[in-house]
Amino acid sequence: MVTTDGLPVSYQIFPGDTYEGHTLIPALKKIREKYDIDRVVFVCDSAMLSKDNIKMLEGLEEHNFSYIVGARLKNMAGSLKDKILDHNNYKKIKSGYSIGTFLNGSRRVVVSWREGRALKDASDRKKAIAKLIKKLNKSKSPKSHLSNHGYRKYLKVEGKSRLSLDENKIAADARWDGFHGVVTNADISNQEILAKYNDLWNVEAAFRVTKHDLAVRPVFHWKPHRIKAHIAICFTAYALVKHLEYRVRFKYKKLSIEKIRQALIKIQTSILFDKIKRIRYGLPSRMKKDARRIYEAVGIKRSITPYIIEKCKM
Repeated sequence: MVTTDGLPVSYQIFPGDTYEGHTLIPALKKIREKYDIDRVVFVCDSAMLSKDNIKMLEGLEEHNFSYIVGARLKNMAGSLKDKILDHNNYKKIKSGYSIGTFLNGSRRVVVSWREGRALKDASDRKKAIAKLIKKLNKSKSPKSHLSNHGYRKYLKVEGKSRLSLDENKIAADARWDGFHGVVTNADISNQEILAKYNDLWNVEAAFRVTKHDLAVRPVFHWKPHRIKAHIAICFTAYALVKHLEYRVRFKYKKLSIEKIRQALIKIQTSILFDKIKRIRYGLPSRMKKDARRIYEAVGIKRSITPYIIEKCKM
């Protein structure tokens, strides 16, 4: 769990073989109890959009639980898809950005269309198709590409072994360029709903850093207490890193964790030993602007004046 600024607040641990969809309700209830929160708006991507989870969340609505969940727009009923794809059903917010609201049964679907996203979707598809054509021309077994979902949606089988691009599928896919939607029962404005969903990247960023940079996976531990200790250490490290990143952004400017690391790693102190006087000196390196401002952000003073570390006995 993180704040809207990306600062970590808490975490929960579940057995590795637990389906993530089954962690939802226990996690929400525990957060509610632990932090005495009056209103909970749960935000997640479409991976947790199971019918059971939605029903459970709706069952908790009377207890001030609401949800904003990424929608699988292409999987919705045909009549609803036609409405979503009709730009006349959208309100223009600004140039290249519009929002539409639809009902899927008793559920509210908020869909946004962005021109920038549409251009990116078209570019990504063009690259994927170019890559697919290259693979088909080189492959001795073209049908092996049918197992790849990213490729399969653009292919059609001709005869027993020949594959070719399905222009109808490509055109159908292109109609969805720029669209993104969420399903919600939250009683707030459309723009607030989409803004809250966009804040999800803070949680995803936390997962990426802890998983890759901090190696949170306890691959060398088997006993429950050791696994919990390992994750606690990783969480503490992540909290410190994010707090540093936040203070630097607040007092200086936005720097990524990696840029902060690169700035700090260059700060060194060389040790010089005078054999005649038997004195060990410290010679601090010069600091570049970013490093100096990082130190200032956390209230640490550092001089580049040489100093005596110790005087050794003659």
